[in-house]
Amino acid sequence: MGAAGAVWAVVGERSGLPSEMTASLMAEAARLADQLGGEAGAVVLGEGDGELVGALGSQGAARVFVAHIPGASPYHADPYVPLLTDLIRRHQPGLVLWEATALARELAPRVAARLGTGLASDCLAVGLGADGAVRMSRAVYGGKASCTVVCPQAQPQMATLQQRPSGAPHVTSRWEPEVIRVEAPQEASAAHTELRGFFQEDPSSMDLAEADVIVAGGRGVGSREGFHLLMELASLLGGAVAASRAAVDAGWVPCHRQVGQSGRTVAPSLYIACGISGAPYHLVGMRESRTVVAVNRDRNAPIFGLADLGIVGDLHEVLPPVMTRLREVRAQGAPSGEAALDAFARL
Repeated sequence: MGAAGAVWAVVGERSGLPSEMTASLMAEAARLADQLGGEAGAVVLGEGDGELVGALGSQGAARVFVAHIPGASPYHADPYVPLLTDLIRRHQPGLVLWEATALARELAPRVAARLGTGLASDCLAVGLGADGAVRMSRAVYGGKASCTVVCPQAQPQMATLQQRPSGAPHVTSRWEPEVIRVEAPQEASAAHTELRGFFQEDPSSMDLAEADVIVAGGRGVGSREGFHLLMELASLLGGAVAASRAAVDAGWVPCHRQVGQSGRTVAPSLYIACGISGAPYHLVGMRESRTVVAVNRDRNAPIFGLADLGIVGDLHEVLPPVMTRLREVRAQGAPSGEAALDAFARL
């Protein structure tokens, strides 16, 4: 591995503290760096907010490279491709991990191509084999199987990693990481596309891999119209709407929002399963969720065996009072997953 096993996490700057996805990625980079006997680092695309930098340090980052191009949005990929390519060439980390976001899906392959290395996309896990080689696991054939990617010669090794719950913060004594401001190379100012504006996506239709909260519905929702209630709840929580195979097969929800063995694999902080019985092929796609709330009329539904909080009842009667409570919380500030759990627990 290059640079004595250094492992970097490339993250986009949002607002304030890291999202669950960012914290998970940084913790994963620190874990792998420990195993490789190297140093964990982070690359922030943006101005490098002080709280964000400190939080990355608490998750294990020894150094934080702040990659900021004045006048350029971190959502504009063109200027950041040469900057990141130059930065990686100079420091030569052995492994570079990216968040599986829309921005990373545009940046990572372009940087990998310039570096002449490979990229394993949308990985479910990254670990070390018995021989010490990095092994990257990803789903194939629409999630029906998985494969392991090994790049014994290409350096650095690169992967975009789907969100996983970070669990307990990575234990480190370096709470104030070294901050390195990165100067953009001359080429970075030459953009081939023009960014005309930025539009916030409707939370209920955001990419499931990027959602910190997912509200999923199954056959028990009853109809396409029944999903309007789930969309409203997801909007209150800033989350995304998903579905089981039964709801997709019924034509109530598009197939790209299906969670399960033949759909997407997700791991949000909060997964609210409404009218989902919990068939094995659905559970395999969401069992890594940090907290699961299940609402179902059948008290013997398998989903309750995985749920942290289970409510036996009709979702059309259970959800409205929860949403009323969330609106009250929203009037005082942005609602959170904790507010949702409190609202469900009060039922």
